[in-house]
Amino acid sequence: MIKQKISYGFFIFTVLFVAQTFSQTLDVRKGSFFFPRAYEKEEFAHEFAVILAKLPEDQIEATSSWIYSPLFIYKAKYGLGKGFNINGQANTNIISFLFDAGAQWNYSLNRFSFGVGSSINYWFGALHQFGFDSKVKSWSGRTDLFVGYASEKFTVTIAGEINYIFGIKQKADDIITSDKGTNFNGGSIAFLIEQPAWKDKFMTLGVKMNWVKLYWPAWAVFPSWDKYFFIPEVFVGFVL
Repeated sequence: MIKQKISYGFFIFTVLFVAQTFSQTLDVRKGSFFFPRAYEKEEFAHEFAVILAKLPEDQIEATSSWIYSPLFIYKAKYGLGKGFNINGQANTNIISFLFDAGAQWNYSLNRFSFGVGSSINYWFGALHQFGFDSKVKSWSGRTDLFVGYASEKFTVTIAGEINYIFGIKQKADDIITSDKGTNFNGGSIAFLIEQPAWKDKFMTLGVKMNWVKLYWPAWAVFPSWDKYFFIPEVFVGFVL
């Protein structure tokens, strides 16, 4: 536990130190992806990212580390004007896939910017290795709240999320389980720093803390506990 806290503390310190050393005069608001600025009409932005998560020990004792391999994400935004934009993303960790679509409204006030959004997603997965014969499919949704601050060299965004599961169906061998109806699944808070990486290209570094009952990339462990788990993530993204 102490080593884990030191690792995350070192990561945050490194992010802050690197951010302070960049001296580019680029428009950091324009180059940032998560910063909740108002997109111009028909403006398009996209980002590729990798997430590494730390699963609870009582979930991974009986499974393979391959199940919780890195999560690869492609995100995109398209401006509609008047502070609105539509969002989309595709996520995968090889055995699982998630597709998400939604909308967001943003408002700026001096160096600060605020955003609120909502989206719906469909995710599914299949695992037929390591003695497993499992499948899953689910509809879920989330509501997001963003607060951002732009300095001259980088932006900082705090993103809060609550998520809920509309329905999930799982199959393990010949055993089928289904859960119909909407269930509150928990939430998360993320701290993201975006800054120039080279030339006019930006990168995103951050940490995210999840408190959820079901962490969808780890569905293959078939968690049956009716309690919330703390699952931290490290986020590295590159604006394309």
